Formats: sequence, C-alpha cells, structure tokens
Amino acid sequence: MYQDFPFTIVDVAYLLNLHIRHKNAVSLDVDCPLCGEKKGKLNLNTKKNVFKCNRCGESGGMLSLYGKIYGLDNQTACKEIKDALGRNEQAPAYQVRKLEIAPKEPEIPNAMPAPDDVRHKTYSMFFSMLVLADTHRQNLLKRGFTDRQIEENGYKSTPVFGFKKLTRKLLEAGCTVEGVPGFYQDKDGEWTIHFSNKSSGFLVPVRNMDGMIVGAQIRLDHPYDGRKYIWLSSTNFPMGTSSGSPVHLAGSPGEKTVFVTEGPLKGDLAHALSGRTFGCVPGANQYANLPPFLNAMKRMGTQSVYEAYDMDKLLRTACRGDYNEKCIHCENYKKDWKQQAIPCEKKCVKRRNIQRGCQKLTQICRELGLSVKTLTWDTDDTGDWAERVKGVDDYLYDLEQKKQGQVSNK
Repeated sequence: MYQDFPFTIVDVAYLLNLHIRHKNAVSLDVDCPLCGEKKGKLNLNTKKNVFKCNRCGESGGMLSLYGKIYGLDNQTACKEIKDALGRNEQAPAYQVRKLEIAPKEPEIPNAMPAPDDVRHKTYSMFFSMLVLADTHRQNLLKRGFTDRQIEENGYKSTPVFGFKKLTRKLLEAGCTVEGVPGFYQDKDGEWTIHFSNKSSGFLVPVRNMDGMIVGAQIRLDHPYDGRKYIWLSSTNFPMGTSSGSPVHLAGSPGEKTVFVTEGPLKGDLAHALSGRTFGCVPGANQYANLPPFLNAMKRMGTQSVYEAYDMDKLLRTACRGDYNEKCIHCENYKKDWKQQAIPCEKKCVKRRNIQRGCQKLTQICRELGLSVKTLTWDTDDTGDWAERVKGVDDYLYDLEQKKQGQVSNK
C-alpha cells in the first residue's frame, strides 16, 4: 500500500517513541497514543502499514497515525516524518488525548429456548386467537392453495394491536411464553409479543418432523431491506428468544425421497401441488440445521434428496441494467450490451453465493450417506435460467395450470 514511501509504520513508531508490548512477523502491539491505554491495544500491521486500536477504535494508515497525533493532514505528516528521519531524531513531544471510551451497554438478557412441545402449545393457542384477513386469503389462493389447505396449514394475519392482552390470555390459559420466539418482557417487566408496523403481513407456521409448530415466519405486506420474509423473533429484547431458524417439514417424516427448498411457504405449496415431501430451509446458505434434520429423516427411512432451490442458482450474469435500482450508477450501464457480454459483478456474486449453498447441501447429504441430485427447470439453450419461473412452487403451479388448460380444451 505504501511502497512508494521511503519509510514504514515501524519508522513512524520509532519517531513517536511508542512503547512496544509485543511483536511478531507482521505486526507490533504498542500503547495507544490516541486514547492513552497502556496494555498494547494499538496494533501496527507492518506488512500493510496500517493501524487499529482495539480499545478506542481509531484506525488508518501510517500517515494518519502521525497526523491524528499532531493535527496534520497526510501531506504535511509525510513531510515531517521524512524530515525527522533524515535528521535521525524523534518527533516532538505530544500530549496523549485520552479519548473518552463510551461504557459498554449491559447485555440484554435472553431466555433459554423453550422445548418444542412448549412452543407448540403456546403457538397453537396463539394462532387460534388470530384471524386471516381477506387480502391475505386472496394472496394465498392466487398462489395456488385451496381454502381447505389454507385452513389446514394455519396461516393467520399478524395482529395490529392488543399484543399484551393476547399474551395475558395465553398465560391465563396455562401457556408458557418465556423461551418462545417472539415473546419478551417490556420495560415494566410485563410479557408481550414483538410485532410492529413494519412486520405487518401473514404468519406462516414452521413445523418440525412431529408436526409441532416450533416457529413462525411473517410474509411481509411491505418488504423492506430486500426481505419479503422475516422470522417471528424477540432476540434483541429483554428475556426474548431467537427463532433459531428451524427447518420446516411439509409432508411425511421419513419419506423415501425428500426435496429440499427455500422457505416454509414455498414448501407448503410445493407439497400441496405435488404430494411430495419438502424440507424447507430459510435460504440456500442457511444450512446450519440441515445435518440434524436430514440425519433424523434418514433414520426414519429417507434414502435420497433432491436439491430444489430457486433457479437464480443459474442466474444469467450478463449486465443488462436490471439487477436493482442502483444499476444506473454502474460504469457498465448501457455500455454496448448487445455487442459484448459484460458480466455484472452483483449477479456473479449472487449466483456464486447460491451455488455455494447448493454445494453445501450436496456435501451434507454425501457425509450422511444420502444420494443427492439437483433439480432445474425453465432453462435456456445455454443451461442458464430463462427467468420465467423461479421457485419449485412456481414450476409446479405452472404445470398444474397447463394441465387444467389441456383438460378444459378437450
């Protein structure tokens, strides 16, 4: 980084007379002249000529280190360093600033996750208190569910008020809310559940292999930060609990063949349309709970797995200005797209990340002795995704619509 300079950060440390506490092949640990700590928390990377204090957080290059101490810009700092080294003398004495370090906020106490049967009892009672708004029912019907399937799967709209009242009813009914994701204690120590205006939508029950509701996702009415789904969770609230991102089972435990896809709602619909069994992870790269899930399925009779992740695993990576709204700021925007294939860096990264999740699933299956194959659909002549049908649920729904069209035309 600083190969053009006739000095290094080690020379700067000498000029500043920094107290070296520890040294190794690529770094020095010294006392920090910026916050005044005396235990060697300032790390000087002698290979990259950069620094960072693990107490006050100050960081930067070697010119910045000198400049921060004397209040100089980098150009002036560089000149003074060269002059001082040329005279073989140390820099002038300086006053350690002793930066104020903000005290760490006390950690928020979280509750231990409740057992599955406890969660199931609480969630079952909670869902029974809710209703499904007509707008959400119409959304589910358009996806391909029947009214009966909607009722059986237990989808409900998120409540808009009365969170404490709902929680009190659960407690009065003998349910446990401590350790159940979504529930927490407010500032007055009263139990409630975490919903907000941003989290309005409908709830999707997440079930384990015994059919117990162990968590829930929310399909948002108004997606934000690129997310359509969020977990019902209270991990950042007093006595709250993380969802734990459990794997959802749609179908029969121990089925000989299991399809693995992304998202419980997608798996529910794919199961409803095909009758096949689906194991559903939150996303292709959220595979932490897959090994125990697939191992348990294997013990119950599962022999083979089909990877059925969304088709953006084969996303076309050519730049076309269609990745997101920020494309117009890219240097390749509208640059002779038809004459040359310019790769979009964002698309390449996304495709690699999803394929990494696919490869991890394959690795897990092979380690468990399960056969594994990859499913693809809607591909073009090059084998990439043709960008018409994305998810396995979309694919199955498209097949069903075509089948019904053929029947009606007879």
